Amino acid sequence: MPVPGAEAAAPDVPAVLPGRPEPARPSVRAVTAEEESGITCWRCGVRNRPDRTFCRNDGAPLDRSGQQASTAARRRGERFAGWRPRVPWKRVLTIVGVAAVLVGAAFLTPTLIRATRDHFTDPAPLPPAAVSASNSDAAHPARSAFDGISNSWWGTGYSGDSAGQYLQANYSRPVDLEKIMITPGVSSRSEDRDVQARPESFDLLITDASGRTSLTRHQLTDGGPQLVDAAMEDAVQVDVILRGAYGTASDKQVAVAEVEMFGRGSG
Repeated sequence: MPVPGAEAAAPDVPAVLPGRPEPARPSVRAVTAEEESGITCWRCGVRNRPDRTFCRNDGAPLDRSGQQASTAARRRGERFAGWRPRVPWKRVLTIVGVAAVLVGAAFLTPTLIRATRDHFTDPAPLPPAAVSASNSDAAHPARSAFDGISNSWWGTGYSGDSAGQYLQANYSRPVDLEKIMITPGVSSRSEDRDVQARPESFDLLITDASGRTSLTRHQLTDGGPQLVDAAMEDAVQVDVILRGAYGTASDKQVAVAEVEMFGRGSG
């Protein structure tokens, strides 16, 4: 039955149920970093008790020793863009220097040994295997100058200074020649000096096993055995070539009493 003065209800409006009260939600208290002390999480910075394995805040593992070792090993094997190997120049130069010293020592050792031996030992006689002459007096052949007897002698067979006449000594194997001793005239005795003419100067021509030659000029005094330098390694031939003479006369020839070689054989 209509109520006087009441407004008509709006059409198509559904009925509304009375509201239900919403239950109160429990409040969650946030965890603060001050509640624990010990290990600090490497990821979030929250501190944890020493007995924890994982962070109480974000679950990150607290023991990173294995992870760090793996990362370091991985980084050692990495090559970044533009990477170039570093050359250890100091080590390389040291190795090169040591190698150079060893190579030099290998080449110099035989020379040093020979020099030391030559310095502390006296040269030994080196008798030739064969001798000859450009010309000889029939009674005084070339072998008389190499027989080790000072009262026998080689004569050129010519009067005058006999320039260009020579004595030659040959070796069957190479020798290391050092000195040559020449006894001019017919003997080493002073009283025999004027019997024949004596060499005043001569050329010394030495040939080694490879065919190389050494030519030197030497001056002698008038009388007595005289020693001259004749250094040559691997010598196989020695020529004594006359260039001038003392006491020449038409009835005298140039005489050489003795030619002696000294040094060391090659083996």
